[in-house]
Amino acid sequence: MKFYSYILFFLLTSLGFSQAEETFDKANTAYADDQFDQAIQLYNSVLDEGLVSAELYFNLGNAYFKQNDLANAIFHYEKALQYNPADQDIKENLEIANTQTIDKVKEAPESNLKSVMYTITHALKLDSWALVSIILSISFGALMIFYFRSPSAKGKRRNFSFAILFLVLAIASVLFGRFQNQLQESQSFAIVFENQLPAFVEPNPRSDINFELNKGTKVSLGSTFRDYIRIELSDGSKGWVKISAIKKL
Repeated sequence: MKFYSYILFFLLTSLGFSQAEETFDKANTAYADDQFDQAIQLYNSVLDEGLVSAELYFNLGNAYFKQNDLANAIFHYEKALQYNPADQDIKENLEIANTQTIDKVKEAPESNLKSVMYTITHALKLDSWALVSIILSISFGALMIFYFRSPSAKGKRRNFSFAILFLVLAIASVLFGRFQNQLQESQSFAIVFENQLPAFVEPNPRSDINFELNKGTKVSLGSTFRDYIRIELSDGSKGWVKISAIKKL
């Protein structure tokens, strides 16, 4: 009985994926025909099925951008980068969208080491780092076999040197992937979905206003209090805004 249940589950899952793929193709066709409202509706229906990918978020961001909905465009570009941080097309479109936002927030200076580490760890996706570490580990094992079976001392030294190199690279790839994962888990961001959104000194609408934000601005999230959440901009500015005015990435 379990066997037939597994078969039924597999068939239903396959059917769901095929339907989602068909909907995705229809959305792409609608986008190509400049029917952006329909494309957005179809892309979102795929998301509602629980199927996500960098390509889906990227295409949805493009559709919103064509509708001049910068907040949603930036939000979905950022979501696409979470799934594929090395994609240059996503980065370029996100940069273009950010240039059209009202708020121009400068980046706070950071250390060269931190910048280099961020660039390296986000050069590949998490699953790509895992694949690289597996390939390097297998290569290390193969070279160690060649080391023990090599008849000459010169061959042993060469194989051992390469084996150590591949081992170091395998460990490094694991650490880079782990660092990227920890960075994503430790940092929480959101996109602002209101214009002239006041950022208060305290979580109280009667307190002083530090600054105002507009649609499309990316903020870092902190603690919450009732209907307010503490946010921080990339230049270090901080304040409290309404939770309902932002959308968490």
